[in-house]
Amino acid sequence: MASTTPEGSPQSDTSATYKDQLDKAAIEEREREQPSKPNPIVEKITEYIPAAAKVLGPKEKAQKEEPPVPGPPERPHHDPNIEAFVRDQHKSKEPTDDMTDDQE
Repeated sequence: MASTTPEGSPQSDTSATYKDQLDKAAIEEREREQPSKPNPIVEKITEYIPAAAKVLGPKEKAQKEEPPVPGPPERPHHDPNIEAFVRDQHKSKEPTDDMTDDQE
């Protein structure tokens, strides 16, 4: 026995249910592939009001953790020589009275 779809084309009951099953499976697959997009208004509110982020904010931000910060980088083997040179340069720049004579 044939039934009519909302478009008016005749289809059998089994093909209509099969199509519905395919449509449902396709919709579910699309929803799984696409990340849920939060409401842009909610994003703006949580951006400007940090306390509201706990209530309105997306759950995935709470799950993300920043990787630990690595320690300081190792100093090159010639770094003490450079440090000593720079310290010597700064020591040699003591104020002299030459500048006060020019202002008179």
